[in-house]
Amino acid sequence: MESIEQGREEKWKGKAIAEVKGVKAEEVWPLLEDFFGLNKWFPTPLCIPVEGLSGQPGCVRFCAGFKTPVDDETKKTVNWTKQKLLSIDPSQWTFTYSIVEGNVGFHSYIATWKLKPTPEGTEIQWHYEVEPVEGWKLEYLNTFTDKGLNAMAKKIEEGLKTMETALKFHN
Repeated sequence: MESIEQGREEKWKGKAIAEVKGVKAEEVWPLLEDFFGLNKWFPTPLCIPVEGLSGQPGCVRFCAGFKTPVDDETKKTVNWTKQKLLSIDPSQWTFTYSIVEGNVGFHSYIATWKLKPTPEGTEIQWHYEVEPVEGWKLEYLNTFTDKGLNAMAKKIEEGLKTMETALKFHN
């Protein structure tokens, strides 16, 4: 008798890493722990609180308007996901969330974001796993997360440096 599990593919696992140069983890963390503020830094046009308090386990955000690697120019529907914060540890600069609903084909998606101090600044690590997504290849997901995280790191770096410069000239 064949096991049901034999027919299932292994979960896809990946990791994206981006560096925020010249900025300490203590400065980056408050921007990341604002779970409902993802669209301030990540290239997701919309992030709306659905339930709970931002940064508290169990809170849920609705993210929409992003492009995926399999979208063509004629696509009329808006991509969206609901994401639930599972755990957060400010002392370790880490949080884990899951996608609980959406229309982009992600099932059993769980991700952990972690900050790691480096000699040059702060590394943001995004570890994720998901059941294989219909119509996608793992490389598409890796490219999507890598591009998004690098854009986010650059925006955070520029924002914090702008603030630092502005405050320096204010005093």
